[in-house]
Amino acid sequence: MQIEKVETALYRIQRQPGLSNSSSQIESTSLLLARVIAADGQEGIGWTYSHGDSGRGMKEAIDTLLAPRLVGEDPRYIERLWDKLWHSIFPNITMAGLTAVVLAPLDIALWDLAGKRAGRPLFRLLGGYRDRVPAYGSGLDLAYSTEELLDEVENFIGQDYWGVKIKIGRERLAEDMERLRAVRQAIGPHTPLMVDANQRWSVGEAITRARAMEEFNLFWLEEPILAEDHAGYARLSRTVNVALAAGEGEHQAEQFLDLFQRGAVQFVQADACRVGGVTPWMRIARLADAYHLPMAPHLVEELSVHLCCGASNGFLVEHLPTLNLNNTGFILNPVLPRQGVFTPLEDPGHGVQFDFAALEPFRLA
Repeated sequence: MQIEKVETALYRIQRQPGLSNSSSQIESTSLLLARVIAADGQEGIGWTYSHGDSGRGMKEAIDTLLAPRLVGEDPRYIERLWDKLWHSIFPNITMAGLTAVVLAPLDIALWDLAGKRAGRPLFRLLGGYRDRVPAYGSGLDLAYSTEELLDEVENFIGQDYWGVKIKIGRERLAEDMERLRAVRQAIGPHTPLMVDANQRWSVGEAITRARAMEEFNLFWLEEPILAEDHAGYARLSRTVNVALAAGEGEHQAEQFLDLFQRGAVQFVQADACRVGGVTPWMRIARLADAYHLPMAPHLVEELSVHLCCGASNGFLVEHLPTLNLNNTGFILNPVLPRQGVFTPLEDPGHGVQFDFAALEPFRLA
């Protein structure tokens, strides 16, 4: 059995106005799909994403560098193929992040193909540790008024989500405090409340702000400082009285291992599309498990539900209605949380069925 060809397609998805965090405003998403087609006609499909206009570079990297190295290979040896692609490309491209992001759709497609051949859903191929996982409601809501923010979180609570997460990092601490106070009052004292600063602060400012926010009994503080400042995360973890969540800005297992060895994070947010697909995500999950750390993936809920159900330390899936695929109308069979819980489909592979007719008007290449 051999891989006969790899096909890619790039789309730009416009997002609703007003989506923002402390470091950016999200206006559009580049969605890159990859089909890995075997000689017998069976195929798997995978995807990756970026915000803004970097999609053409991602597509070019797959079409010219990665796809030719996959054609003719046996698709059953997924982990070996991932390592082959990584080691053959990475030494020549110093941007490890780009390499990981463009490996993701190929690796995801290979796992999808494996599931279809086996007649089993992805989460069962990965171990089938559980068949459902809690979801928390998340928003890109830093620019929302307090009233709009409360509408969002009250909607999440009305649907029985495990907890809610809001954006923080406004210019003045008093603004964040006012919004947090309103949210905590709306959701009650026991609902888990997470906050995300999107790498906004220095270590010193993060310490000051985290101490000020202690009254709100936060479940975690996410990305308060630059993702690459591992020493800063370690210092924060030793200093503040709130758990730290990070990892969405990391691309390699070695980076996660450094965070774990430093005792720098308590919740691991590896993003399957940013670390290179299912194969490296599961490697990271196993590393995290050795440090007794739970996995709470960043975005990609359509895949994260399988990963968290497959891995022993899968903990929470992020449901961000304004920035996922399930809510766009481009998925024929969206899997959305019910009563705050994600339950993966039993369809073979990852089960995601893209509506290519609906996507076609948004195709760039």
